[in-house]
Amino acid sequence: MLENEQEPAVNLLAIDTTSKISAVGLQAGKKRFQSVTKPEKSHSRDILPTIVELAEEADTSLTDLDAIVFGKGPGSFTGMRITVGVVQGLAYGLGIPVIPVSSLACLAQGEYRESGATDTLVVLSARKEEVYFGAYQMQGGCPDLVGEEGVLHASLVPPLEKLEWVGVGDGWGLRKELELAAGRQMKRISMEVSPQPQDLLDIGVVKLASGDIIDAMNALPEYLREKVAKKSQA
Repeated sequence: MLENEQEPAVNLLAIDTTSKISAVGLQAGKKRFQSVTKPEKSHSRDILPTIVELAEEADTSLTDLDAIVFGKGPGSFTGMRITVGVVQGLAYGLGIPVIPVSSLACLAQGEYRESGATDTLVVLSARKEEVYFGAYQMQGGCPDLVGEEGVLHASLVPPLEKLEWVGVGDGWGLRKELELAAGRQMKRISMEVSPQPQDLLDIGVVKLASGDIIDAMNALPEYLREKVAKKSQA
């Protein structure tokens, strides 16, 4: 259990299964409970029992939730679908809104929590030498997207402005191509990362306070390839 007196007293459930781990967090008032596991078989088998266990540990009911924050991707297609399915079912049944969060933004938040880095280029492996990418600058303790997220060949990621950038994500195995395209050498690289519950909750608290929420049935995974394809056809 984690407790932070500076946190607003809200009740949030956080779920992310877009990576190889299942990340589930629960904020009950100002207390936080979390579970980070690597499922032996599938996320779908473990996710609901984990949510129930956290609620019991927190001595609270899911009916007390204000909203559910979830990792919408990019990431594992199967994992994204599992997350969205669970979130839609729970939130609709409870009559509460949901808060979608980019998995790239969640990783930027995690780097900020770990190192204080305020400018991050998050890059995840897609296929072959293609990558999912997003550049972020911290604003008010939350990652603010610079430009757009996308999926491109590593040699084609957009250039960055002159700042001390930190590279985050497993896509940085292509560091040479990425730095050449971005026009910047990274101050540091953090590759062994995955979305964490406390980072989803941190972002969720800010979004909930600002009213950045959506109806449960509008929760969708973030398929960046389809998004890019639609823009190119427009």
